[in-house]
Amino acid sequence: MFGAIVRFFKGEPNPGRQDRPLHDGAPLKLGLALSSGGARGLAHVGVLQVLEENGIEVHAIAGSSMGAYVGSLWAAGFSGTKLGELAAEMQDRRTLWRLADPIVPPVKGLFRGLKAKAHLERSLEDLKFEDLERELFVVTLDIDTKERVVISKGKISDAVHASCAMPGIIAPVLLDGRRCVDGGVVDPVPVGVLKKYSHVDRILAVSVIPTFQDVEEGVCRNEHEEPRSIFRRMMSGMNQHVNLMAPGNAIDTFRQSIRAAQIRIAHDSVKGADLCLRPQHFYAPWHDYSNFTRFIEAGRKVATDNLEAIRAMLHEDPQTHEDENHNMVGERVA
Repeated sequence: MFGAIVRFFKGEPNPGRQDRPLHDGAPLKLGLALSSGGARGLAHVGVLQVLEENGIEVHAIAGSSMGAYVGSLWAAGFSGTKLGELAAEMQDRRTLWRLADPIVPPVKGLFRGLKAKAHLERSLEDLKFEDLERELFVVTLDIDTKERVVISKGKISDAVHASCAMPGIIAPVLLDGRRCVDGGVVDPVPVGVLKKYSHVDRILAVSVIPTFQDVEEGVCRNEHEEPRSIFRRMMSGMNQHVNLMAPGNAIDTFRQSIRAAQIRIAHDSVKGADLCLRPQHFYAPWHDYSNFTRFIEAGRKVATDNLEAIRAMLHEDPQTHEDENHNMVGERVA
């Protein structure tokens, strides 16, 4: 794993991508950049299902946070249908609470994240990046040096644990002496990772991060909350005094601030992709896994609606496409 991290920071080129002819008659290879986004990232499952059903092969995946979680399972061989079944397991709040491992006192974070990692290892076991048939890149952030860390070697569950370590909620994860946190903080839609390190010809981004238009239209606000009973309002008021993650409290404010920054980072990142799919955005808490069917269906719909565009970009001449897009703003995030 350390070798992969060093190669990234040295800025060494990817030999395969640099040496591969732009057009050698071979089928074009597709890479997926899967965004962060909490439970909303289950939309990635719907996109993968549609690609599978239509025989569209994916050769490489780069993911941040929830994108890394979904992408790693799919790269390991889990079908889109199986991913949907795994998502269904998380809909029960009691299941989520069984994965909680609080830190007392909560100095580095509220939870360690080790139980969630163990849950992932029920599926991945000790699988390593080197064991995969597809290329997989997991993004995390070295919180001390502020550097983006791209992991492509070593134990996959270690990398995903680090990529999902939401600051303030999950304690930083120590990898090769680095304190790593949520990859979505630094690179919420890792298009640049695929451009720099993968062997693909085309990049399809899937972003569940709100757009500027979403913000302007107010879809990020919970304006349709149903009236609550007096009892529920009283309980909500009490919750704000004891729950650090309650709306308006410290960790919620911190998380929302990061989210606002992600919107701007993602805006530039997706410009480097050949096509970006944006599942319908609707208000939902980041941990709303009970809505898994709605998220998955949103992913399925946007992928189905754009099937012809996906097929078309896989049949364009790479040299022509490269000439047309060499000034993409998103290239500078690589």
